[in-house]
Amino acid sequence: MARLVSLLLAVLVLAPACAEDTTGAFGAIDDGSTGAATGGEADGADDGETAEKDDAPRSLLECEIDVPCEFPFLGANFDASLGAALTASDLCVFATLASGEPALIETVAEFSDATARLDYVIVGPGETLRQASGESDAGGRWLKGVYRCELQPREFFTACMKAPSSECLDPEAWVVGCDPLDNLVCPG
Repeated sequence: MARLVSLLLAVLVLAPACAEDTTGAFGAIDDGSTGAATGGEADGADDGETAEKDDAPRSLLECEIDVPCEFPFLGANFDASLGAALTASDLCVFATLASGEPALIETVAEFSDATARLDYVIVGPGETLRQASGESDAGGRWLKGVYRCELQPREFFTACMKAPSSECLDPEAWVVGCDPLDNLVCPG
């Protein structure tokens, strides 16, 4: 019994001195993106720079942007029913794209085994950021890089409000001249 008490006493005295140090690289988590651990101090790195990189958004949906339309654009099932009238939310999407005012437009395409999203952040007249994401039964969740694109002319979207065509209902056709961005900086 005395031996158990002395062992317990030793553990209680030494435990605080041997507590795990989670401030260094040992307690850090490897995110796999650079092969280096994150969370610890890097040699010569500025703490503000490291925190800023960790806080950088990866998705357009992380940016604080006004969403003017109630629902994501479904595109009348992308050609399945061109004769069907557009919903108020679909008309809102075309009006927002035609206006060129800063806003977030979300589009969604549903398939039997996958969901694909194409999000647009209008940053000014004729200019937008675009990012694709989604999930599928086979591949899980995915997120593509961000592109800076030129929007179709205003007349394209006003014509879509009057008589939607298959081109109007395809969000890929809303833009031309897309270039990839190295990193996402939220507009605003």
